Amino acid sequence: MKQLFSILTILFISAIVLNGAHAQHKSLSKSSPKFRYDTAIAMNSGNTVDASSVNTKAVKDFNKFFKNVTNEKWYVAEDGFFANFNDNGIETKVAYDKKGMWHCTVRTLDEMQLPTNVRDVVKSKYYDSKILVGYEIKHSDGSVYIIKTEDSKSLRILRVTDGEIEVIANNIKG
Repeated sequence: MKQLFSILTILFISAIVLNGAHAQHKSLSKSSPKFRYDTAIAMNSGNTVDASSVNTKAVKDFNKFFKNVTNEKWYVAEDGFFANFNDNGIETKVAYDKKGMWHCTVRTLDEMQLPTNVRDVVKSKYYDSKILVGYEIKHSDGSVYIIKTEDSKSLRILRVTDGEIEVIANNIKG
């Protein structure tokens, strides 16, 4: 579990650096527990590939679960592939290992696109804060939401899982 959160942390940091889903299927392949989804390295190094160069199992899975895709770009990562695209207007990334097994999906959401229960958990505790951006990370164990909030005194990064909220970072302004 710690390894999964370190992977998600790398993913989250990469998404923020790049200024930056939707898995309705099987869990992460047990044969690839060390999958490194490093978007910053892959996207900045120009490792784009044509979909025909990606594992066919991954492409088939992608086409099955993502129907309204625009601006699709595939990248090679150290341990597999990922696609960056818009899904019904939402910036989305999906990662697959080298064998084509789904790993995780990340969607970048604004406040109104967040699920109501997630937004309510954040707003009930930080009612004076504005939600700047949210990242929905779906993986084999469920969903995690990373939420960036701001109020007059601080900028916070929160993790919301199963109705529980945790402060990851709290940067005091000034």
